[in-house]
Amino acid sequence: MLQNRFISGLWVCSFCLLATFSEGAIDMDWRYDAIRRLSLVAGVNYPLNTRPFSQEEMAGIIWEIDKNKGANKWPEHLELLLNRLKQENRARIFLTATNAAVNGLSLFNNYGQRYQQGLNLSANMAMYGKYYDICPQIEINQDEITIDLKYGYLNYSRWHISLQAGRIPHWWGPGQNGAWLLTTNAPTFDQLRITNRQAQDLPWLGRLKYNFLLGRLSSQRINYNGKEKEEKPELIGLRFDCTHNKHMELGIGEVCMLSGRDDRLGLKDYFQAIFPSSNATIDETTHGPITNRIASLDVTFKIPTNYRLLKGAEVYWEYGGEDCNPNRFGMQFLSAPSNLFGLYLDTGTTDMRLEYAEDEDDKVVWYTHHNFTDGYRHKGLIPGHHMNGKTWWLRTTHPISPKQIGALEAEMINEKLSGISLGCLDSWKLQWKQDETENAVINIEWSWGIK
Repeated sequence: MLQNRFISGLWVCSFCLLATFSEGAIDMDWRYDAIRRLSLVAGVNYPLNTRPFSQEEMAGIIWEIDKNKGANKWPEHLELLLNRLKQENRARIFLTATNAAVNGLSLFNNYGQRYQQGLNLSANMAMYGKYYDICPQIEINQDEITIDLKYGYLNYSRWHISLQAGRIPHWWGPGQNGAWLLTTNAPTFDQLRITNRQAQDLPWLGRLKYNFLLGRLSSQRINYNGKEKEEKPELIGLRFDCTHNKHMELGIGEVCMLSGRDDRLGLKDYFQAIFPSSNATIDETTHGPITNRIASLDVTFKIPTNYRLLKGAEVYWEYGGEDCNPNRFGMQFLSAPSNLFGLYLDTGTTDMRLEYAEDEDDKVVWYTHHNFTDGYRHKGLIPGHHMNGKTWWLRTTHPISPKQIGALEAEMINEKLSGISLGCLDSWKLQWKQDETENAVINIEWSWGIK
């Protein structure tokens, strides 16, 4: 009881501290959720299951939403959300106060940020433009002050291609609680990324978006042929995402950790890693690059409606597998298959998302590998889905009032309440969350835009 009062007191103090020095802070990921929600209701035909978007892409999608919306069926709350997207500033300052119950606590899909017991303060400044997207972060707790780059990269576009370099946050897949290949669960890592500036129209496929990345993960021990070395494995990734029409989106992707044996990696090794031959997995046990592949396929069915109580719905599925093994016909297939199913409903005011994910297999433990002793991890955290085993996840939001761009949000995992938040997208957010071991944090975020 005394401990609870102490924690509550710290939380109140942190709120007063933030109110004294600023007007506020909040993560800008709300833009992606808003664009996906508005695109569904407006019936926009664009691949949305591969992030991040460029500012040019966002502007184009918002323009299509505005063009496609129906004046008679567009709810007031969605109109306010659309107007807020149009007015979003290109620079925003975040101040956050977090009170954690235990040392080293980390919440999923939070860029790998770890909290010390007691009061944690952080300041972020997110800035984005045609040639850059950057968010430096300062963290203050009882023991130290840390300055780091939450994410940040430079962008150069020529013709239909964009080349980006830096620490880039990725989310590959339709799931909102997680995805098999890449999410924001782990810290961002150094990389190069090649993508198209906007989805291109192609025969049969519709509008196609592609991503190719080459990066380097944190150092870990690698065992091979009775030897052992400490090295930062490279990560190569490839994803295609397309929409043939406004009702369906298809995605396919693969990521591969790889390291050379006694020689440096060559161009042939990279090609073999991302496009393995029928006997590549067997051959790589003794020679060739040391590899750990994960691949997935996903499909999303979108249903924009004009009903009074339902403005849009989504049903989606992501099918993933660890490594690629040949079957008796010599074709590659996914071993240790895992599934993620999702359902999304939007009334125009309240929305609800339900997901179920399972990665259990009799022989393979997901995100582990016999050569890479830490497995598929960066700085100790999985860059893919955070769950282990079977997980149900439910999130629902409801606007604070018809005139405000804010929401009351609740999350549940496996029949246990995991988070509650109340806030306004462009100013403040009050949040309570707990991890899988029921250790909780209380979070206050406050932000303001710089014009």
